[in-house]
Amino acid sequence: MNFPSRPQNLASPKTDSGSNSPAKTPEAVGETASQVQSADRRRSELRKKWMLQDLRYIGLVFLVTRLALVLIGLVAQSVFPPDPIGKPAVLSQYPWLDMWGVWDSYWYMDIIQNGYSTVGRLPEFPAQTNLPFFPLYPLLTRLVGSVMGGNYFVAGLLISNVCLLLSCYFLYLLVRLERGRKMARRTVKYLLLFPVSFVLSGLFTEALYLCLALLCFYLARRRRWWLAGVCGAALSATRTLGVLMVLPLAFEYMRSIRFRPRAIRWNSLFVLLVPLGLVAFSVYNYQLTGDFLFFKTNQAAWDREVVNPALSLWRAIAQAGSGQSVKQLLEICFFLAALGVLMRFYRALGFSYWLFGMYSLLIPLAAGIASMPRYTVSIFPLFIGLALMTRQQWSDRAITATFCVLQAGLMMLWCTGQGLII
Repeated sequence: MNFPSRPQNLASPKTDSGSNSPAKTPEAVGETASQVQSADRRRSELRKKWMLQDLRYIGLVFLVTRLALVLIGLVAQSVFPPDPIGKPAVLSQYPWLDMWGVWDSYWYMDIIQNGYSTVGRLPEFPAQTNLPFFPLYPLLTRLVGSVMGGNYFVAGLLISNVCLLLSCYFLYLLVRLERGRKMARRTVKYLLLFPVSFVLSGLFTEALYLCLALLCFYLARRRRWWLAGVCGAALSATRTLGVLMVLPLAFEYMRSIRFRPRAIRWNSLFVLLVPLGLVAFSVYNYQLTGDFLFFKTNQAAWDREVVNPALSLWRAIAQAGSGQSVKQLLEICFFLAALGVLMRFYRALGFSYWLFGMYSLLIPLAAGIASMPRYTVSIFPLFIGLALMTRQQWSDRAITATFCVLQAGLMMLWCTGQGLII
């Protein structure tokens, strides 16, 4: 069967040697190369333009949300008297700064100013020491505060907010790499609007922990294994949970070699750097107390005991169901909502993100449901899941409005030391 030949464009030269069309001249070849270079240049300029637009968007959302939270906090201070349990000390003479130092901020300031001690600082809780709080954040705060003339509280807030901005940037890069610009922008927005996102701007380790975790994943995706290992070690010196970053990093390494054991090289050993932060702090605990795990042992003074996570959840549900605690009901809601998002988008998130999210939920739950809303704010796969869930404009607007209202209400209670979010 003979098929009709496709009409040839007479204006374009043929590539076969038998063509009667004139061959490309050096000038034509040079012109073509110039056109390709010009197109590449335009694409590069367009990418830079988009990046600048997105960075301005991130900066704008950050500024608007933080300014709004300051105004909400000032209103709250005029409505609610500070609770001495959640706000045991005044940390700044300026109310718009002092509102960011509640609950565990007291302990971090104690470490920064006085160092670690086996002696309890609070007369009403003499068994509670500052050793359960890991050293990287107070150490950085002390270093920066020394440069700032000893203003350690402001230095700590500066570190937290710089880490929050960096977290937004690395989260944007990770999501844009796999999902595109719109999804990346929406994910960052949900991070900043999350109902307890105000914690990330306070004198707490959450922003530093989130920043280091995102940096570990970003460096792993770029195959910078030694830097990922170093950031992992810093992560395990920030919170106990940081040591488990060795698991998703090991998975990322195996994925990079397509899970071929024979392709494992010496650079895989950099993943083993992750536990070094925890090991160093354990050695320090032993020198101070004779117990490598005193930072864990002393948590009993806070009525924390490690049990089966399912049992811990059941106890909390039973207590909340009997009407004994609104706080526990809120903590249960945060846990179940976070778990639901992680399970719903298991495949879309990918195993390493899902694994990070699951152990970040279940391990703290084993010690009790308390502080669960604060723990969820560092689980960045949640915000990716929320962005996947709200591709429709109406759902995006609904979640955005809901988060704004919830964060405003919870901020009013948190910044005055009320006991709903600790």
